[in-house]
Amino acid sequence: MASDYDVIIIGAGAAGLMCAATAGYRGRKVLVVDHANKAGKKILMSGGGRCNFTNLNSTPANFLSDNPHYCISALKRYTPQDFLELVERHGVEHEEKAAGQLFCRDSA
Repeated sequence: MASDYDVIIIGAGAAGLMCAATAGYRGRKVLVVDHANKAGKKILMSGGGRCNFTNLNSTPANFLSDNPHYCISALKRYTPQDFLELVERHGVEHEEKAAGQLFCRDSA
């Protein structure tokens, strides 16, 4: 029942799973709903099945937006290095391919 959860997230893609993890870290009871038969299914296809999960050289200049200040604000609050620290904290082995492109070492 929906009232059993503090947060309901629609979509188990990269953004939905990140939201769910963040809410869970904050002690919330989370439900993630998705139409696919497996959470993160599209992530598994990213980077040829190895999951290209961030680019260390990502800057606000890499984004198009009607509000360019949003990208600056968002990347100051959560940097590619912050995401890399999250990945490493969970023991995900990774490697750098092209300049700054990080992939899971073996598979997504």
